[in-house]
Amino acid sequence: MSDTALASLSVAPQKSATDLVFDTLYNAVISLQLPPGTRVSEADVAAQLNVSRQPVRDAFFRLSKLGFLLIRPQRATLITKISRKAVMDAAFIRTAIECECLREATTRMTPEAARQLQASLNAQEAALDSSDPTVFHALDDSFHRILATIAGHRPAWDLIAEQKAHMDRIRFLTLSGERQRSVYGEHKAIVEALVAGDAAAAESNLRTHLGDIGNVLARVSAQHADYFDEA
Repeated sequence: MSDTALASLSVAPQKSATDLVFDTLYNAVISLQLPPGTRVSEADVAAQLNVSRQPVRDAFFRLSKLGFLLIRPQRATLITKISRKAVMDAAFIRTAIECECLREATTRMTPEAARQLQASLNAQEAALDSSDPTVFHALDDSFHRILATIAGHRPAWDLIAEQKAHMDRIRFLTLSGERQRSVYGEHKAIVEALVAGDAAAAESNLRTHLGDIGNVLARVSAQHADYFDEA
């Protein structure tokens, strides 16, 4: 692993050492700062993050359980390549949970909820011109978290966030300015349907929004074949 791979990453001081290392590596993996196929070692990561090897070992284990790290005895540890099946499984689970949340949100819409969603849309629109795609990515996540909160099922977002991790590497490969504008438009259509009390339209728009991953996956896996597994 190159010395610069983690050089720009910093960790906040409130968590355990293992959590700090895990969060840093997790974010580097899904943002493709550590691309699929990258070799990593406990010693290198410990030195770069200024921690002992035990929290790195624990973080490596957690990442391997999520399917992001391939730990091989007596061989190099690698960032896993992207699994098409894992991406589509995550999309299926996410769609099922979010559609249920959306149905609940439709029945619980209030003027305050509408203001929260509009504020999210405003922030997304303002971020469309940002040169940093992580800004829009964070606002995208925040929008869906707000929907779960309005539905009264905020913990559902935590489950979605865990499941969608395999989708996030695809998102970072495709967050062009054009794609961000498409996502913003899809979010706007969902909000308009919710505010109008049209549950069927809101769900249809959400399914279209989340279902586009299939088309995106086919295109991106052809463009970046070396990032994907052969299955």
